[in-house]
Amino acid sequence: MIDRRIVALALLAVVPAACSGALAGGGSAQAAAEGVTTAAYADNFAGVTEHFDRQLRATVSRAEVGALSDKMHALGTYQGLTYVSGDPTKSEFTYRANFSNGSMSLVIRMDPSGKLAAYRIFTPT
Repeated sequence: MIDRRIVALALLAVVPAACSGALAGGGSAQAAAEGVTTAAYADNFAGVTEHFDRQLRATVSRAEVGALSDKMHALGTYQGLTYVSGDPTKSEFTYRANFSNGSMSLVIRMDPSGKLAAYRIFTPT
């Protein structure tokens, strides 16, 4: 007979991995989102695009990264991401980028190799 507590604990161990977007190779959606967001805040074009798949990389310009960095700095010191929600079946995850004077929402989509296929950040108006 299977102890139901063991099954419940096993299921609880799976939920955080799904919520954080665990990927093959030990990476995670949150780690990729954090890497891009930190690089964008630092106005580091190469650091931003290294996390993108080939298609997404081709759509981003240095000027766009600089403009995003300026908007982020207007909100103060970057303080990290907070997980909001996700759909692991679509590899889409939503986070809140926290700053000392406000926040931005961001949505990412991962490709099967662990690269970002979409990175959308919504700045306050």
